[in-house]
Amino acid sequence: MLALGATYGLGSVVIGLLVAALGTAGLVSMVRLALVNRRTIREGVPAEARCLEAYVVHNRSSDGYTTSQRRLILGFEAPDGRDVRAELVAQAPYAVGDIVPVRYLPECPERVVPAGASFGIGLSACLKGMAMLGLVYAGLSLTVMALGSG
Repeated sequence: MLALGATYGLGSVVIGLLVAALGTAGLVSMVRLALVNRRTIREGVPAEARCLEAYVVHNRSSDGYTTSQRRLILGFEAPDGRDVRAELVAQAPYAVGDIVPVRYLPECPERVVPAGASFGIGLSACLKGMAMLGLVYAGLSLTVMALGSG
């Protein structure tokens, strides 16, 4: 036990708290984004945006697994006459020139969500949330072990 206690010190406390803080920040940002998206779907202004550009982004992980995201650059006119440009990650295959129904909050028309989208808790959100909680737990555990060894 003494040898184990000697390996933990102030650095372990700092690292543990940092890991816990990162996990907490990740959870907070996920919840915040979900709430904004839900509010946009419920209260947002509907608009018919035109697809100005469509492209695919490929992300390759270190283990060789590749994911792809279809992104759209959309344009529409706000009720006050401003031309608005927004980027959207699309699930449907839109082409340049297509009309894309979206919703946006009047205070931030550059942030659009697809009209009719549902932002329930899916598998991806659950896994990300569990990973963030794991970071919080690991960080706090490391901190408690480091403080308890002194």
